[in-house]
Amino acid sequence: MFLVQFSRKIIEQAPQLAHVITESQNERYSILKKIENELYPSRIELIKLYANSLIMDEEVRIPELKDWGEKAGSEFAKHSSVTMDMMLREVPSYRNIIGTVLKYDAIEYGIGASEMYDIVTRLDSAVNDITYFLSLPFVRHESERLKLSKSIITELSVPIVSIDDVTAILPLIGTIDHERSLTLQERVLLDASEMQLETLIIDLSGLQTTDTFVVQQLFHLFDALSLLGIQPIVSGISPVIAQTLVSLDLNFGQINSFASMKQALAYIK
Repeated sequence: MFLVQFSRKIIEQAPQLAHVITESQNERYSILKKIENELYPSRIELIKLYANSLIMDEEVRIPELKDWGEKAGSEFAKHSSVTMDMMLREVPSYRNIIGTVLKYDAIEYGIGASEMYDIVTRLDSAVNDITYFLSLPFVRHESERLKLSKSIITELSVPIVSIDDVTAILPLIGTIDHERSLTLQERVLLDASEMQLETLIIDLSGLQTTDTFVVQQLFHLFDALSLLGIQPIVSGISPVIAQTLVSLDLNFGQINSFASMKQALAYIK
């Protein structure tokens, strides 16, 4: 009986309690003050949901919390002003503010320690579930953003720079891993073919590592370009790269190679 009365009381006080949460979050994150009118209704909803969860059976409570958490989390994750950190810092505030109301009501109604423990356990369980379900959309959203950013960066990592209508330069910078090697093969061959190149200078001076894997990928690229009728020329052969080729008992064979880009351009001219 006490739980039902307490749940109703929290629902009645939801607007006031949401206001306290809003003030607290605005003080902690000033940027949220600009969108407090958007967040305020969701805070009222969540307080009411916590209140109702106290009198719900678990088979009803879990789906309700999951539905709200994923729906709200998806909306918040798309908002540029809201971060996962902000939401995770806010959720425990509901436990504190509702717990405070619960404490004074328990004293007034003479609720025993055992029953009080059961009520607090229900509240903690609801807060933990909301934290989990609210986090999932943020994680998915960030994962999708990271995947998109990584894809863009990977494509930008193999830029072909035109010199004239039939000649271009491919500067390789950083490291070449499996994913980048796939992009290297696909994008370079496609772009070089669409540009109708006759010669492609592949500059290695910016490579950070040159091991067996990198060398193999370069040879695959050279062979594929040759099959397309595009002459590969290598520039930026450093002492380290030269030593690596010697240690692997490899050489560029018929492919013209130069120590610098200046020498490669002079050869073409």
